[in-house]
Amino acid sequence: MAKKAAYDFYGIIEDNVVLGHRTPVNGSPNIAVPEGVVKIGRCAFEGEYCESVILPSTLKTVGKEAFNHCGELREVIIPEGVEELAPWAFNHCGSLERIHLPSSLVKLDKKEQPFNNCYGLKEITVDESNPVYCAVNNCLIEKATGTVIAGCRNSVIPDDGSITAINEGAFCRQYYLKEINIPEGVKSIGNFAFLNCRSLKEIVLPASVKKLGVSAFEGCDKLEKINLEYVERIERNAFENCKNLQGVLVISDCTKKIGTSAFELSGITSVTLGRGITAIESGTFRSCHNLEKVVLPDVLSKIDKYAFAHCENLKEAVIPSSVKYIGGAAFWGCSLKDVILPPEPDFISKDAFTGCTLATKIARKTSNPDFEMDGTTIRKYRGKDVNVVIPDGVTAIKAKAFKGKKKIESVVISSSVTALAASAFEGCDSLTEITVDGGNKKYRSVNNCVVDIKSKTLILGCNSSVMPESGIEKIGNGAFYKCDKIERVIIPKGVKSVGKNAFEGCTGLKTVTFPEGLESVGEGAFNECVNLESAVFGAGLKEIGASAFCNCGNIAELKMPQGLKSIGSYAFEHCKKLQVLDVPEGVESIDVYAFNDCDEIKEISLPSTLKSFFNAGLRYKPKLEKITVAEGNEGYISEGNCLISLKNKELWAGCPTTVIPSGIIRIYDDAFADSELESIVIPEGVIYIMNSAFEGCKKLKSLTLPQSLKSAEGCFDDSVNLETVSAPARFRDYFVKLNPAVKFTATD
Repeated sequence: MAKKAAYDFYGIIEDNVVLGHRTPVNGSPNIAVPEGVVKIGRCAFEGEYCESVILPSTLKTVGKEAFNHCGELREVIIPEGVEELAPWAFNHCGSLERIHLPSSLVKLDKKEQPFNNCYGLKEITVDESNPVYCAVNNCLIEKATGTVIAGCRNSVIPDDGSITAINEGAFCRQYYLKEINIPEGVKSIGNFAFLNCRSLKEIVLPASVKKLGVSAFEGCDKLEKINLEYVERIERNAFENCKNLQGVLVISDCTKKIGTSAFELSGITSVTLGRGITAIESGTFRSCHNLEKVVLPDVLSKIDKYAFAHCENLKEAVIPSSVKYIGGAAFWGCSLKDVILPPEPDFISKDAFTGCTLATKIARKTSNPDFEMDGTTIRKYRGKDVNVVIPDGVTAIKAKAFKGKKKIESVVISSSVTALAASAFEGCDSLTEITVDGGNKKYRSVNNCVVDIKSKTLILGCNSSVMPESGIEKIGNGAFYKCDKIERVIIPKGVKSVGKNAFEGCTGLKTVTFPEGLESVGEGAFNECVNLESAVFGAGLKEIGASAFCNCGNIAELKMPQGLKSIGSYAFEHCKKLQVLDVPEGVESIDVYAFNDCDEIKEISLPSTLKSFFNAGLRYKPKLEKITVAEGNEGYISEGNCLISLKNKELWAGCPTTVIPSGIIRIYDDAFADSELESIVIPEGVIYIMNSAFEGCKKLKSLTLPQSLKSAEGCFDDSVNLETVSAPARFRDYFVKLNPAVKFTATD
């Protein structure tokens, strides 16, 4: 009789939600999630070595990326009662062969479907009574829309007229899919639908297909033939790296758009574009090494940068008189000797034909040599003036248009500009004066700041900017990005939010005054402000975004107000001088690694309101001396300078002065990692110690282990200086091997 597989569970459960799972060394690869659990949390099993998972009958939701990259997972039974599979729930589970969905399942994310990259799938079935989904011929189908959500190597798309769309990522990385018939009635093929289907050789598209999504067939390197006669839109990267797609490519007049890099690195030898194409986007045919001939339509107005770059066999080009713009490196590295150009193009980039052996040198033509234009948009500034005036008629200035122009001192923005990217002047280190023409109805300037009049958003500043005392409610994304000479910032009263990356890289910034009423500090707002010394907030703050103060290594003082609700992931990561972490009442969540690598923290105080802080970076604190959790917290307590999960009876964090209380079942990953702990007694009742719980505890000299402990192997590998160990005799060999001089006392 075959031995029955052992099932176990080593995860953290909070409020009936599995937050994480880490199988210890020699733990079973077969997992049984306990009854009572209603949700598998985001990334809970991500990267775990597990072969089989039994989910409980109480389960309702499998969270986003819950089993992401569980490459050995072969079997999972989704029980009746499960209502939702979140995006990428089983992403990159390459060994998963069969999926059966219950009748209760009513919610799947179509854009980020749960079985993305499951290239081992052979069979997809759905309970017949499911009201939303069905499975036909190993295709998972949304009934109401006729969308194929997911397929596998054995899929055959129904040809009864019921299918209208192939979903985003439906067959993504189905490496063993050799052929597929797209039936009449299908109108669109979604983004990444057949990405990296390496065995697929031919696709026949019916007249009904009008759109091919982003990277729809990218990486189908055996694809030899496809018809595009009726397709109206080909999105970016659609056929990139289809090296076997050879011969003549004819784009009919039906096609109105071909996206950037759509045919990059394909094997085509000839291209004829129909009259629906008015622009060839960036890199559309880049590195088509076999391309010899191009026929362009007489309505074409633009050939963007890198459009035919590295097409080494392209020898002749006739550019229609309709073309007004040829971008940078458009024909770089081609074998062109003769080029017929239109008589009066508006702009030809100076490096458009670099590497070509042209018989006649092509003069660079532009109406204003200082500006590289795309219509009325400034794409790039090529001038050398230190005082720049944006010409009348310009309506937009693109991101990074003036990047790296270190000598520019002043800019005057004309009245015609209605779109200004915050990063337009990135790297203009000498810029000290920004003025907006008084006739501009979109923007105004004050104290060398540019303000969006309608939204009251400060969108752009420079090293000499002083924020206006009134009239602004927001500081926009990237407004002062890398203004590294600013030393002091006073955010005026009335500002409700500081945008994403607003002051990122302001390395000279030492002090910031935050007003009362400020509600949110956005993602990366003060990232890399390496000289910022403190963060003291006024009342009203509700949210500190992800990486908001990441890499602010000089912050020694942090005062957060009552009423704050959430602290984002990596928010204070690498704040190495922070010594006291006092999280105020009202905070409900601290996201992953919010306080990671804050190695000087000595005291941690957590409020009664805190509900979620798994992997918040509260471990790996070598200088930690004191842990306090306010009374009334329903999930956690502090006792004996331990942070303990009540529900799981789990020790999450400790310090050198920890005395572990009774009642603990498990000591979790990194609980004492890098601690200066010298002695610890692990009490009776502890069953598991996770692998890295005592990682880096090189000062640990004295250790006592209980009879209840199942395994110690691998848990104390870094504790090479252990002098005395009191433990069950079964652990003797492990500790003697670790340190032959250890004094081992058997307790049984």
